[in-house]
Amino acid sequence: MSFQPQTKNRAAFKKTVFSNGLTLVTEQIRNVQSLSIGIWVKVGTRHEEGREDGVSHFLEHMLFKGTDHRSALDIAREVDRVGGDFNAFTTREYTCFHILLLGRDLKLGLDILGDVLLNSNFATEELERERKVILQEVSMVDESPEEFAHDLFSEMTYGKHGLGRSILGSAASIRRMSRAELLRFFRYHYRPDQLIVAVSGDVSHATAKKHLRGLTRKSWPGRPQLTRQARLKRQKPMATLTKGSVPVRKGFWWVKRESEQVHLVWGVAAPPYASKDRFAAFLLNIYLGGGMSSALFQEIREKNGLAYTVYSSLTPYVDSGLFQIYAATGSKQVALCLKLIEECVDKLKRDLLPESELEMIKNNFKGSVLLASDDVESRMSSIAKNEMIFGRYVSVDEVCRQIEAVTPADIRRMARKLLASNGRSIVAVGPAPTREIVKKYKPTKLKR
Repeated sequence: MSFQPQTKNRAAFKKTVFSNGLTLVTEQIRNVQSLSIGIWVKVGTRHEEGREDGVSHFLEHMLFKGTDHRSALDIAREVDRVGGDFNAFTTREYTCFHILLLGRDLKLGLDILGDVLLNSNFATEELERERKVILQEVSMVDESPEEFAHDLFSEMTYGKHGLGRSILGSAASIRRMSRAELLRFFRYHYRPDQLIVAVSGDVSHATAKKHLRGLTRKSWPGRPQLTRQARLKRQKPMATLTKGSVPVRKGFWWVKRESEQVHLVWGVAAPPYASKDRFAAFLLNIYLGGGMSSALFQEIREKNGLAYTVYSSLTPYVDSGLFQIYAATGSKQVALCLKLIEECVDKLKRDLLPESELEMIKNNFKGSVLLASDDVESRMSSIAKNEMIFGRYVSVDEVCRQIEAVTPADIRRMARKLLASNGRSIVAVGPAPTREIVKKYKPTKLKR
C-alpha cells in the first residue's frame, strides 16, 4: 500500500546571498528544540592538485584546533557546556563543519563557526599533533579490508582524475604536508563565495542572518582577491559547472592480503547528481542491495550462505557516479559470488519489476526520506546540498513525488543503461586468486 507525505506547512525555507558571495539558507521547523548549523565549503578531494593529497581532510581536522580567541579546549568546552555536539567531514566534492545545539544557542554556534573560518591560527604544535592522528586514521583504513577495497575501487576506476584520490591522502603525503601548503589551500578555497551556511530548527531566517556577524564582511583576512567573473563562477550551482562525464575504467584488480575472506567490490558508472534518471537509479539500488529483503542479500546470503555482509551503494558526483556491490566471501566462493551478482543484475535488465516489488521499494525510499525529515541535522544537510548542487530548495514533498513517478519500465531502462554489457570493474582484496578466477577473469595483480 502506498502512502503520501504529510508535510505541508511544516517548514519554511528562506535564502539570502550576501554581497561578498556568502549564501545563507534556513529551514524553520516549528516546535523542535534542537538546532543544526552547518558550514559547507565547495571543495573536496577532487580539487587537490600535485602534492596536495589529503589537504582537504587535513584542514577539516585543523579548523577546530584553535583560533586567535579560543584554544581547541575552549571550543570543546563551550559546546559541551550547552550539551551540544560538533563535528566535520570531508568528501570528494565538498567539506562540512556542523554543530548540533539547542535553538537558544544559535548565537554561540554561529560565533564559533565564524571564529574558526576567520581566525583559525593553525598553531604548529596542534598541526603536528593532528598529523599523527591522521596517520593513525590512514593506518586504520589500510588495516580495514572493506574500506581499503572501496578506496582502491575509486582509485582504479577513476585513475589520475581527482575523484580517484583517497580522501585521507597517503601516509607519505601527510608526513610531508607543510603548514604553508595548508594555509595556501585554505586561503584560496575557504572564502565567502565558496561557502553555504545552512540552519535548520525553530529559528527564523532573520534571526540567523542577524547573528552571522563577521562572515558577511566584504573580504576575509588573507583571502586573495578574485575577478568578478571568477567569483560569480564559484557561486554557481555545482551541477551547472560540468564539462562532460568523467570516464570510468573497466578491469579486474586483485590485491593479495593475508585474510580469511576476499573483499569484493563490483561496480559500474552511474548517473551524476543532476540526471533525470537519478530516482530510478536510487530505487534500483534499493532493490538490488538496499536491505535484508534486497535481491542480492536474499540470493547471496540467505539462499547460498556465501557472505555475511553484502550490499549495494550508489554514489553520485557532479559529473559522474558509481554504482557498487560489496560482498566478503571465502576465496573458493568468489567465482560463484560474482556469478550470482551478475545473474541478479541480468534479471533486472531483462524483466520488468513487478508493480508490487516496485511499490515496496518506493515505500522504503519514501519512508527513509520522511523519517529523516523529522531530524534537524538531516534537514540542514538536505537544504545545504540542494543549494550547493542545484541552486534551489527541494522539498520533501517534491522528492516523494519524483519517487512515486518512477515506473517498472524506468527501472529496466535504467538497469540496461547503468549495467550495460560492455564491461564492469571489480576489485578484490584477500588471499591469492584461485586457478578458476585466474583462468576466467585474468585479474591484474597489484602490490599494495
